[in-house]
Amino acid sequence: MFTIILGFICLGQATAQDPSFSQFYANRIYLNPAFTGLESGLSVAGVSRMQWVNVDQGFRTYGFSAEIQEPFINSGIGLSFFHNTQGLAQLNATSIGMSYAYLIPMKKHNIHIGIEANWNQKRVDWDKLIFSDQLDQVNGNVYATSFTPVADKTSYTDFNMGVLWRFNSDMNLFKRRFRDVHHSIGFSMSHLPALFGGNAGQESLQNLETKLTPRMTFHAGSMIPLTYFNRGKNELMISPNFKADVQGDGLFKFKDNLQVFTYGAYLLYNGYYVGALYQNKNVLSHHKNTNAWILAFGAYVEYNKGKKMFIGFSYDANTTGVGARAGNVYEIAFRWTGNSTVSIFGGSGGGKRKNGKRALDCYHFF
Repeated sequence: MFTIILGFICLGQATAQDPSFSQFYANRIYLNPAFTGLESGLSVAGVSRMQWVNVDQGFRTYGFSAEIQEPFINSGIGLSFFHNTQGLAQLNATSIGMSYAYLIPMKKHNIHIGIEANWNQKRVDWDKLIFSDQLDQVNGNVYATSFTPVADKTSYTDFNMGVLWRFNSDMNLFKRRFRDVHHSIGFSMSHLPALFGGNAGQESLQNLETKLTPRMTFHAGSMIPLTYFNRGKNELMISPNFKADVQGDGLFKFKDNLQVFTYGAYLLYNGYYVGALYQNKNVLSHHKNTNAWILAFGAYVEYNKGKKMFIGFSYDANTTGVGARAGNVYEIAFRWTGNSTVSIFGGSGGGKRKNGKRALDCYHFF
């Protein structure tokens, strides 16, 4: 039964939803191209996600990205690769993207503006599908199908954009004052051509007038030092996070769109963390909607004079809907960042910009 459902999702005329990662800050360029070049030096990252593990050939998503910060021109440049496989027909979707972000540094604020251009290809193996006219009630699959495939692959281009605001502040919470709190608020828009009526039919393998639907993402997070627990070099923090994805032809017609809300918090101690997040179609829980609890843990450590390594694991426990029977979700992500500060446009600045201002420290942002 799940195979049939998955086949309709993959090949039918229904609106599809883009892959969504549980560790969304571990895949920063995919979340928002404005994150490109966030940290000084060269950064490389990867992710592997297995969804609906009890379904034959469920969703498998793999990603890789490389980015470099160019402080002399206040910019970041990135290259990303994502591959998604789903269903018994091995519907493959591959995306290769180039991203660019410009940073506007201020004393306690940074504004990042990013764009991304992608080349995409979809491919399917029609021979692995069985159509209804091939079936006999007694003998099963014995007939030849009258279905004639139009194409087994298609290619198209796409564009995304995003804005990110990062800042530090003090805040009062529960009658306590927390100093040097790091905040990150961002907005991104994916599949920009769809907003202007472009790319109709380009992604269809059957010459249908289907098209990519635009996706709008809002995300926010904070890193709050729990200073009354900190001693010496030991550092304890709590990090509340929120992400909302809305995808559909009419982005502000929320009842007609696919939407997912994810929110929760991480607890971090000296670079190690554990977190719990809740995911649902609505902001508040509702038993009629498929929802999940996301449990995550990992480490973000600095070594060898500025080099950084991040590795994280997450487990989505689907609690209601088809997801509970189809299986849970597993995800592993990593990122490595070097400590080079030499500009390819000349000079070196230890992270300084051409106007002499430094970017905000990004150690406290995933």
